[in-house]
Amino acid sequence: MPVRLPPPQLLEIAGPEAAAFAHAQFSSDVKALQTLHWQWSAWLTAQGRVRAMFRLLRLKDDCFVAFLAGGSADALRAALVPFVLRAKVTLQPIERQAIGNFSSDDVVATFGALPTGTTLVERGAGLALAIGGGEPRWCMLGDFAPAAADDAAVERWRAADIADGIAELDDSQRERFLPDALGLGRLGAVSVRKGCYPGQEIVARLHFKGGNKRWLHRLDYDSASSPAHGIALATADGTASGELLNSAETSAGHGVALAVLPELPPGTILSATGLPGSLFRVISALGVANA
Repeated sequence: MPVRLPPPQLLEIAGPEAAAFAHAQFSSDVKALQTLHWQWSAWLTAQGRVRAMFRLLRLKDDCFVAFLAGGSADALRAALVPFVLRAKVTLQPIERQAIGNFSSDDVVATFGALPTGTTLVERGAGLALAIGGGEPRWCMLGDFAPAAADDAAVERWRAADIADGIAELDDSQRERFLPDALGLGRLGAVSVRKGCYPGQEIVARLHFKGGNKRWLHRLDYDSASSPAHGIALATADGTASGELLNSAETSAGHGVALAVLPELPPGTILSATGLPGSLFRVISALGVANA
């Protein structure tokens, strides 16, 4: 059954020098990205902090779309514009609907047969992304007949993101976390071999010498109300604290979440500021595997 997802935040990066611009600014190896494929990427500060994280879609040799995981396309465009300088590049937020699918059947019905091994299909003004992960999914972007709103289906989609270690970073959390605190190394969103880009020296130093002190953690929780994005978490003795990134309700009063915390063992109990009576438990700390 199609799932109507929240409106996607999409930034088109196009022009004769779009590939060179994206490769110089973003943390993934953009030059290695083939047409009609996508990869995880990020835009970092010079200090290695994450300004934005996104799936980078290559539609043509000279046209990309950044599909943001949290935050707004307008904010990303405004921050990127000063770095365009004389490059032949245009940056333009675009509006599309997002429809999620836990089966390829609806994608095939809309786009036709899917080539084996494809990660991105384009038909007219529509796109379909193969999400992969523990529960393979597809996300369609375009102008489609509206899918029925289904809160339970959206929560299932969010829970699948959490199971795959896909965090969300809103505009208020920009420039605060290192890539591995958001699990970007595991997703292949940062490269230590492609050459210079903002924050590359910090990324390389942490990759080869270590020193990162905060990691992405999967949690489950019990709470009478849904935890808000960005709430503070802490152990009972106050020796460890962190911040929730995204959550999904799996049944009434129960759910799963991702949070940035110092490395904690499974079973560690945390409480949330502003959610009296809530209880969070660490399922696992997510490691790093840089590209």
